[in-house]
Amino acid sequence: MTSEPVKGQTASPLKPAILRVLLAGHLPPPLGGIATYCESLVGSSLSERVDLAFVQTSTHGRDLSQAGSASYANILAALKDIGRFYQAVRAHRPQVCHLNTAYGASFVKHSLCAAIARLAGSRVLLHLHCSLSALYTGKPGWWRWFFRQVLRLASGVIALSSEWKQLTQILPGKPVHILQNAIDLEPYQVLARARSVQTPHANPLRILYLGYIWKAKGSFDIVEAARLMAGVKEQAVFDLVGSEMRPPELEQLARLIQEAGLNGVVNLHPPAFGEDKLAYFRCADIFVYPSYSEGMPMAVIEAMASGLPVVASTAGGLPDLVQDGVNGLLVEPGQPEQLAAALQKLMTNPNLRRSMQEQSARLAAAQFDIEQHMERLIGIYACCVRPAGGTT
Repeated sequence: MTSEPVKGQTASPLKPAILRVLLAGHLPPPLGGIATYCESLVGSSLSERVDLAFVQTSTHGRDLSQAGSASYANILAALKDIGRFYQAVRAHRPQVCHLNTAYGASFVKHSLCAAIARLAGSRVLLHLHCSLSALYTGKPGWWRWFFRQVLRLASGVIALSSEWKQLTQILPGKPVHILQNAIDLEPYQVLARARSVQTPHANPLRILYLGYIWKAKGSFDIVEAARLMAGVKEQAVFDLVGSEMRPPELEQLARLIQEAGLNGVVNLHPPAFGEDKLAYFRCADIFVYPSYSEGMPMAVIEAMASGLPVVASTAGGLPDLVQDGVNGLLVEPGQPEQLAAALQKLMTNPNLRRSMQEQSARLAAAQFDIEQHMERLIGIYACCVRPAGGTT
């Protein structure tokens, strides 16, 4: 599969001289932050403003439970992804290659894509969909050296949160553009508007988590918080919706729920898409996201746009989304006692929930609209071709 122009575009000598951009990442399935982001960009007006082509650099429909392992199948898939990227560069001849990547094997694979793009004469924008701590801080010396060499190939870096401003100390002079994630807000704003005129309903409240289900995302902490909350069977029902990252962990989580007597209180659900996902947001009263390491999760933005108060950890870019005491509450990662206390605070205070619902919807509308994001992104593309330096 080679790259294809978005929305039927074709490169033509008659076309105005606009930037040629190759967007590299993946579309669902599976669904995740990068897939949701790329899907939003492809569906936006970006292709009307630049000569845009998209190339899939992650195997379509891959099994998430196998992601990141150094297996023969994964190595072969990565080589195919890189080959597909090489063909896309040859076909589209981009001025800018916008590479969406994260930590671990994804970063290694996209480092080779960055080298290919540079050899082809393209400028490289590395878009890092993870926290600095997950990709650099505390890593072995050889990895930090490799990270710096890869970033030297890039004409600029797009990062999700203010945490990444530290990068200017690691690589002085490297342009760092802080660009928060964005979505098509309208489907979620419909839910927020309906929620704003609803009267608070009786218990049990519904507490929603949507994302990958595994320890690193705080899934076990949610179950422990539910166990710690006195009278939880009368107060709340927890819906954990998403893809399993490590099958043994999902089995452990299900066993923990049963042993704690929380069947029917904490419910595990498969991933939800489209109208099914919107239905979960519609029924929820509180959104919870106690991740241990995070960039800027799309699910939290979706929850805010839906008008939900959010209880989240302080990891990565989450404090850039959740203003403690304004549209939600922040807790330290790995602290189920704090998580339980924050959830109970919201559950027992309907006026506070109502205020945070309004603030979540307001903040989402002001910061996370995909069309506003697209305008800023086009400016970053122009800066990449004509570097001005600095952090934005």
